[in-house]
Amino acid sequence: MWLVLFLLLDVSPTHQAALTAYKEHKFSDAVTQFTEALKAEDPASAQYAESVLLLGQSLYLQSKYADAIPWLEKAVAAKGSTPEVAFMLGNAYIFTQQSDKAVKAFAKLFQVEPGSAAARLTTARMMMHQDLPNEAAKQAKAALDIDPKLAGAHFLLGEVAIYQADMETAIVELKKEIEINPTNAMAHYRLGDAYTRQERWEDAQAPLERAVWLNPNYSGPFILLGKAYLKQKELANAEGVLRHALRLDPQNPNAHYILGQTLLQDGKTEDAQKEMARWQELKGNR
Repeated sequence: MWLVLFLLLDVSPTHQAALTAYKEHKFSDAVTQFTEALKAEDPASAQYAESVLLLGQSLYLQSKYADAIPWLEKAVAAKGSTPEVAFMLGNAYIFTQQSDKAVKAFAKLFQVEPGSAAARLTTARMMMHQDLPNEAAKQAKAALDIDPKLAGAHFLLGEVAIYQADMETAIVELKKEIEINPTNAMAHYRLGDAYTRQERWEDAQAPLERAVWLNPNYSGPFILLGKAYLKQKELANAEGVLRHALRLDPQNPNAHYILGQTLLQDGKTEDAQKEMARWQELKGNR
């Protein structure tokens, strides 16, 4: 009966077994079964295309990137290929240190010219997501060689510098980003962040204020601005921005802690104790 059903569906038992293994996240078994299924499948058939795709994905999901690449390349070239496959292929190139191929893959995925600054910057961002800051910096610099006024490239270099605890470089790069795009709220925020890491509270204040003016719906810069105000003894301002931060993100333990310290310095002991208790509660849940 099962054989008849498979014939009616034009799906071999091996292909079906491979699908079952894939759906159960048994990727090693799926690789074995899809490899076997492909030997008998018509290259023009939908089953062959599915085997190619899922074989590539099964290898990728086992971190066997070099083995996955030929199958993902076939899948990307096939009609009806999805963005997810191109994303996997681009990352597989990154993990196998094939940067130029990664640039081409992400250029296609994000619909930009392969030799463009945008393609390089997009690849740099993907490399940052994969915790490869040095490679990301190389691509961002290559993007700036093509287009010195490219928005986002100096920002990424600033992020890399902060990640590597090089605050002076971060400050230089983030200032350059702001010159190119003064409305980039995250650039102002990260510039303020870099200053706070150097405990340059007065210098941090202005970029953090600009960050909250540009994006009043993100709690991060409000929290750092509250800390900067606290360090400068501007207690009323600190309390105001920290309470706003908590309206945006009530579960943020740092905001509760800094607000508690602010209230304590302002002589509001009972309220301070409540904030510190809430901080301890949230800290214990993390």
